[in-house]
Amino acid sequence: MSSRTPFLWGSVSKPVTASLVVLLARDGVLKLDSRVAELVPSFTTGDPESAARITVRQLLDHTSGLPRGLELTDRYDANRSITSLLPQIADLEPVATPGSKHSYSSLNYVLLGAVVESVTGRPFASVLSERLLKPAGVSSALGDAAQAEQVLPPGHRFVFGGARAFKTQVDPATVPAGYLAGSVDDLAAYARTQLRSGPVLGEKERSLLHTSQVAVGADAGYALGWRTSRIAGTDEPMIWHGGAAPGYQAAIVLLPKRDQAVVVLQNVYGPFHDTQLMDTAFGVAALLTANEPEQHGTDPIYPALLVGLGLLSLTLLTLITVPVVRLIRSARDPGGVRGSGTRSVRRRFVGLAVSLIVLGALAFGLAVLPGFAGLSLGQLDLWAPDLSWLVHTSLVLCAGLAVVRVLVTVIRHSGR
Repeated sequence: MSSRTPFLWGSVSKPVTASLVVLLARDGVLKLDSRVAELVPSFTTGDPESAARITVRQLLDHTSGLPRGLELTDRYDANRSITSLLPQIADLEPVATPGSKHSYSSLNYVLLGAVVESVTGRPFASVLSERLLKPAGVSSALGDAAQAEQVLPPGHRFVFGGARAFKTQVDPATVPAGYLAGSVDDLAAYARTQLRSGPVLGEKERSLLHTSQVAVGADAGYALGWRTSRIAGTDEPMIWHGGAAPGYQAAIVLLPKRDQAVVVLQNVYGPFHDTQLMDTAFGVAALLTANEPEQHGTDPIYPALLVGLGLLSLTLLTLITVPVVRLIRSARDPGGVRGSGTRSVRRRFVGLAVSLIVLGALAFGLAVLPGFAGLSLGQLDLWAPDLSWLVHTSLVLCAGLAVVRVLVTVIRHSGR
C-alpha cells in the first residue's frame, strides 16, 4: 500500500459528481433548475407526472422523491451502464413529491450521470476526467469500471468480527453515485478544489456546493452533494461526506473556517462498523480544531444478531431432528404409530396450521431483516456475509421444518 494505491470511494463519489454538474452549469452546458426529463427524454418513473417535475438541483440534494432502489445498485451483471438503469427506474414508485423532503438515494446520482452523458454526448467518465479531475491534478482516479477492477487491491468485509479479503468488483452503472476509484493522493487533490486556495472551482461554485439546501437533523443539512454539520460538541462547522463500497470505506471532511480538509481511505467496511470507521476522519478533524475525538465501538446490534441468528438456527435444527428421529423409530416399531380419535386428529391439523403460520411469519421476518441495515436480502452476502449465511441457513431450516411438520402430521393421520 502507498498513497497512490487506488481504493473505491463509495458515496464520496457523490460530491465529485456534484462538482462536475456545477461546473457544467457554470459553463452554460446545463441549468440546475432544468427538468431532468427535458435533458434525458427517456427518464420517467412509476408516476410520470411527478417524474416530469424533477430538476437537476433536486437530484443533487436528494429531494427528487426517488426511492432508494437498492435492488438496482451494487450489481455486476454484464453490459450494465448508466443508461441501462433508466428502464428499471421507470418501474419505481416515488416516495415523495419532488422538492417536498430529503430522501437519500444513489439513484439521484445515477441520473446525474445520465444527465451529464446526455448534455455532453460523451461517457460520464471521460467528461469527469477532462473537466474536473485532470485540471485538479488528479492523475489516477478511475471512472472506468474495467480499468478499476484491474488495479484495485482486495477489499475486506467483517466475518464473525474479523476482516476478511474478497474479490473486488465495480458496478459500471453506479460510478457517479459510489464506484469512483482513486488513491488518497487523488482524493486529496480533489479536496483542494473545495478549498479557498484550490484550483478549478471559483468561490461562487464552492459556495453553491457547500450551502445547505435541506435540513436532515439537528444542526445538520444536505447541500449539493455534501453533508453539513459541526464538529461534535463544538460550534465548528464542517462539510463532509462518507462513503462505502463493498470492502472499502472513504471520508472527506472540509473545515471551512480553517481552509483545511481531511481525506481518509480504508480497504475494509461493514454496515455495523460505519460509525466506528468514520471516527478516523472525524477524529483527525477534531484534532485539527483542538478538540477531543469521539470514539465509538462496534454497533452492539451486530454481535447480538450473530448470537441470535446462530441460536435460532440451532433451535430450528433441533426441532427438525427430534420428530425425524421419532419417525424413524416408529417405522422400526409399527406399534409405535397409534390411532387417534376425531378430536385428536382435528387438534393435530390445527397445530400444523399454527406451526406453518408461525414458520411463515418467521421466514418473512428473516427476509426483511436486512432492510433495517439499509440492505436488500440479495445484497446481504455482499456487505455482511456472516449474517447472510445465518439468515439463509435459518430460512432453509424454516422450510425444512415446515416440510417435516407436514410429513409427521400426514403419517400420523394415515396410521390412526
